[in-house]
Amino acid sequence: MIVEERLNLIREMLKKEEIVSNSRLLEKLDVSESTLRRDLDYLQGKGEIRRVRGGATLNKLLEETNFKFNETTNIESKRIIGEKASKLIEDGSHIFLDAGTTIYSLIEYLENKNVTVVTNGLMHLEKLNNLSISTVVLGGNIKESTFITYGEQTINEINNLNFDLAFIGANGICDNIYSTADINEALIKKAAINKSNRSYVLADSSKFGKKYFADICTFDDAKLIKEDE
Repeated sequence: MIVEERLNLIREMLKKEEIVSNSRLLEKLDVSESTLRRDLDYLQGKGEIRRVRGGATLNKLLEETNFKFNETTNIESKRIIGEKASKLIEDGSHIFLDAGTTIYSLIEYLENKNVTVVTNGLMHLEKLNNLSISTVVLGGNIKESTFITYGEQTINEINNLNFDLAFIGANGICDNIYSTADINEALIKKAAINKSNRSYVLADSSKFGKKYFADICTFDDAKLIKEDE
């Protein structure tokens, strides 16, 4: 049995039973303990499973939290990240600001900067307006839980623009991939990255080792800005 066949069989067993013992896996796969260990280590490294005593369990994908909850967590880390990100912005820049509370922390450091902001983050608007920052709001459908616009209209508007910089939020960072819970949000983030000269993901250390449903991009596509760099 080739490697990919073994991995798929392990995945299927875990989907059906949630927890499977090493002894059952060895019997089903007909491989050595060292081979099974390598396969399980690989799947755990990808964030798909979690090793437990005597076996393995499926690593269920995490669920999205709303803006109001995120606004009250890791406040100091987000402030540090926002300040770091602001130092990359030159006067006259056109920047894309993704939705999310870490991106929200960046806005206060835009005061007195001559920039144009494009955003789908409705939570940003009051703060941007109070600082008299030139802002373009993307249209589309409204998602109430995270206060964003999304959908075909949003993406079409992004594709008609060009950005000097894009600052993107992510729910999870695992195996050199940024991810988020909602595929519609992932598509917006991808579109903004593709239309930007430089892209950065702003994420605190609580996001590391977590994997969500929809991939955004890899580390090659956007540089990470975190609190302890």
